[in-house]
Amino acid sequence: MKKSEFLKKLDKAIENGWGIKVYIEMPDLAKPEIICNPPENVEKKRSYYNVTYNNDMELESFTQIKIVDVNFLYLK
Repeated sequence: MKKSEFLKKLDKAIENGWGIKVYIEMPDLAKPEIICNPPENVEKKRSYYNVTYNNDMELESFTQIKIVDVNFLYLK
C-alpha cells in the first residue's frame, strides 16, 4: 500500500465519520496486527501516520514495521 492510497482512505473515513482498522506487519508475527481507531481519533492518527511512515508505509524509524491495509470501521 502506498501512502497516497492510505491517506485517501483516511480522508474518506474522516469525511464520513467512520473509524479505521489498520493492519500492520511486524517482524516475528505470523499475521498482521490490527489496530482499531474510533472516528474521533482518525484525524489525529492521519497526521501521525503521514509524518512517521514513508511512501511505502514503512515506519521511518524501523522499516520492518509496515502498514499493509486499512479498512473502515463503522461505529455509532
